[in-house]
Amino acid sequence: MSLGAKIINCGIKLSGIKKKYLLPEDEFLNEIKKMNKNRGFYLPKDKKAFYKEHEVMGNKCLIVQSSEKLSQRAILYFFGGGMILGPDKGDVSVILKLMKKTGCDIWFPMYPLCTKSSIMDSFEMVYECYRQMIDLYGGGNVSTCGFSSGGALAIGIATYNNTRKNKLPMPRHIVAVSPGEVPWKDEEKAAMKKNNRKDMMVDYSFMEKVEKLERHGRNDVPDYMIHISKGDLSGVDNIHFVYSTDEVLYGAKQCFIDACKKYNVKYSVRERAGMFHCYAMLPYFKEAKEDFEEIAQILSE
Repeated sequence: MSLGAKIINCGIKLSGIKKKYLLPEDEFLNEIKKMNKNRGFYLPKDKKAFYKEHEVMGNKCLIVQSSEKLSQRAILYFFGGGMILGPDKGDVSVILKLMKKTGCDIWFPMYPLCTKSSIMDSFEMVYECYRQMIDLYGGGNVSTCGFSSGGALAIGIATYNNTRKNKLPMPRHIVAVSPGEVPWKDEEKAAMKKNNRKDMMVDYSFMEKVEKLERHGRNDVPDYMIHISKGDLSGVDNIHFVYSTDEVLYGAKQCFIDACKKYNVKYSVRERAGMFHCYAMLPYFKEAKEDFEEIAQILSE
């Protein structure tokens, strides 16, 4: 393990973020509310790219391009945060790197969080982003990419598409970094619990809380929005997964692989030991840089 990875691992452990998941629900949500005060939509003022604020279903979406002219292809990119935590400015710097390495335009939607609405609203908003992108760039020219809950949405676009009467073309690529889901198999739950001690960032207790948050009082939320690996992946060409073998969500890997096999989806899995949750989307140390380069290469093809 590189020195950079060791330093970040140590910082995460000392931050005590994992302990927040153990708080009672009301205290936990108060902590999330405080954190979200400094998060959300951010329109950069630098000249490193052409930035545009776009609105989709009343929600903001940041569009990042190399110039005012559209690229031939685009990436719909989703932040993580368990469907309750918004993005920070650091996400934009990663998007900028991804744009430069892939040559693709990037759409970065501020999808509705489940602190104020159900996950159904999140799916509707991101799917509308995807529809608009297909209109602009054409079928087969839009990929999806995301980390944690954003990785779930990157896959979820395809499963949601398969429930629509008038389907859109499927994503060119799907890249899911530590995709989140509420576990639904005993084996999946056991695998997540087994890794709980090693995961320095996410506690398994959150997997027991998040379904209620995602439903947000609704009883009509489809299963595949909660348990992403239950979704219909028919027509998907490929999915690329990235994991740390030491994270709680690594326990969902087999369910996603089984889903890919069931629907004849080509897949690849990049995994490393000793890394923190979603390490590859923080490309500032050796292992993360290498795997981010691999993600960018996939998305540039």
